[in-house]
Amino acid sequence: MKTKKTLAINLLYNPSGGSLEQIKKILENLEEYKFDSYIIYTIPSNLNLINDSFSNKVRTRSFKFAQYNLITRTIFEQLFLPFYLFIDDVTILFCPGNIAPIFSLTKKAQWIGTIGPFEKEFVKIYSQYSLWKRFVLFFNKVLMLSSAKTSDHVFFESFYTRDMFVRKYNFHKQKASVLQIGRDDYFKPEKIIKNKEYSSLLAKKYILSVSHLYPYKNIETLIHSFKEISLNHKSLNLVLAGSTQNQEYLDNLNKLVDDYNLQDNVFFLGNLDRFQLRQFYSNCYALIFTSPFENFAYTLVEAMSCGAPIISTNTTAMPETCSDAAIYFEPYSVDDLSQKVNLVLVKQNLREKLSNKSMKRSNELETYKTINIKTNTILQSLL
Repeated sequence: MKTKKTLAINLLYNPSGGSLEQIKKILENLEEYKFDSYIIYTIPSNLNLINDSFSNKVRTRSFKFAQYNLITRTIFEQLFLPFYLFIDDVTILFCPGNIAPIFSLTKKAQWIGTIGPFEKEFVKIYSQYSLWKRFVLFFNKVLMLSSAKTSDHVFFESFYTRDMFVRKYNFHKQKASVLQIGRDDYFKPEKIIKNKEYSSLLAKKYILSVSHLYPYKNIETLIHSFKEISLNHKSLNLVLAGSTQNQEYLDNLNKLVDDYNLQDNVFFLGNLDRFQLRQFYSNCYALIFTSPFENFAYTLVEAMSCGAPIISTNTTAMPETCSDAAIYFEPYSVDDLSQKVNLVLVKQNLREKLSNKSMKRSNELETYKTINIKTNTILQSLL
């Protein structure tokens, strides 16, 4: 008699940024996971991600208790979730949110999508003046490591992160896979300006930064640099797109803009939708990526897919993400960034060369659908 195979997905976390796009694509491509039935363990705030048109093979269990805070999520995930896996007769638990139950009778696969808690400089910047944030990062680090070591398989988004786990934490390389996730066919070059809201700005000469506004994202280095660059490029604009995650940080950036008297040339647009992003990526003179700490940068993949010339930090997984399709700079060096931006601004042939390399590199990366197919293959191998 054939044994029924059930895949459970752990959605007991609040996805944002790249992780939100990832979970959307997992659910969108759920048919690529060749199981007989599916269970999604979630919190109420994620129910909007689960499509009503899902087949009757898909069940949802929603737990309000796990949503309150980090402590209640951890209690539920570590103590109660293994019990539900047992009574629901789950074959494999897939955890895309960095953390899995440490102790479980059910086979489990875990996805590592962040490196923040493992980078000392990130911890220092992110938790500045907050012992609670420092504790949260340390707590997450312990949970990520402990659950990874007891998982049957762990997916990493970059060789940088996998090798760090192996080198620093004695992680077993043989139970790890690297899947460089991120290419979305929606993002492609679109030079014709169709956006009425931002048509005048899109028609101007601008450099672009796309990043949620956290202190560790290092946007201030770009503003310092833009002050120098604007001395020789009066008509140049700086467009900053991304949601405000830290109001104090945004206030500090605005003050910097005011101090430099750049109000007429620096634009904070907030969160943009996919259509707007595609337009800005496609028409920018360069995409400037200032974050020093990334596991695998979705923004860079989106920008490359639209043919944007890339100027990026040279740390963590950025060289792995872009390969030779970017000019790299030291993250906190204003002079280095200014020199690289000026180079791209004055040399049209260099911009064109970088744009072509961006397209070539993005085509080398696999689509979300292919990544989901590969994920399923690995999950099946654990049976």
